[in-house]
Amino acid sequence: VFHFLSWSWSWSGSAGHRGAHFRRGNQAARREGDGPIHSSFMARSQPHDPRTVLAVSRALTVLREPDPHAKAKKTDEVREEITSWASESEGLAGVEEVNEFDLHEIPDKPARSSLVRIVPPRELKSLGKGGSLNSRKAILHSLTHIESWAVDLSWDIIARFTIALDLPFGFVLDFATVASDEARHFSLLRSRLEELGGSYGDYPAHDGLWESAEETSASCMSRLAVEHCVHEARGLDVLPQTIGRFRKNGDEATAVVLETVVYPEEITHCAA
Repeated sequence: VFHFLSWSWSWSGSAGHRGAHFRRGNQAARREGDGPIHSSFMARSQPHDPRTVLAVSRALTVLREPDPHAKAKKTDEVREEITSWASESEGLAGVEEVNEFDLHEIPDKPARSSLVRIVPPRELKSLGKGGSLNSRKAILHSLTHIESWAVDLSWDIIARFTIALDLPFGFVLDFATVASDEARHFSLLRSRLEELGGSYGDYPAHDGLWESAEETSASCMSRLAVEHCVHEARGLDVLPQTIGRFRKNGDEATAVVLETVVYPEEITHCAA
């Protein structure tokens, strides 16, 4: 996830090359991917696991929620509900109420509030190295924004691919857990930003994380490779430096949140 933060810190010509490289890689992966989403619900001779049907329906409710704070809260509620289904696959309340056609109305882009002004990456000012209060708030804001997108990415992969590719309920459980982690990260970082006198929406941001998701929207394998084996993994590379910057400049509280909660949980996401 935090790979995109490093782009914000130094969006130079070399970083632009790197972005172009990822776009070419995404396009190549898409050409070799799983194919477009199709109405496999209607084509199957055997019914889908009712847990996955309900999970996709619930994922869509989160994706359609524009308010980032409400989205984080709803994520926790849906994840708890999905986890409760792990030991049962029959007689789930509500499955008969799901409109099967709605399950294929995956939004091209999750609902987002206008709270944050979105600009091209090259228009963003440097976040600095945490030496000033404003720099630390800008870094925290960028991290918070990335986590808000990570929540949507987790629900999108459930909604977009679970039924289309007949994926097992374990896939849903894994990514519902990832979504819950990301929502917790969002809430913790947003709270820390507020403790420093800022708020989510104070700074502009870019949506590069979602742009790569759009370019892998036709292939689950490409999505997993690009988002988790590239972006999440590269984010882990830069996060220790981020922690060090907060600690060096006297912000131990933020360093502890990143070091003891965010960093260890992001490691598990690379294997999700």
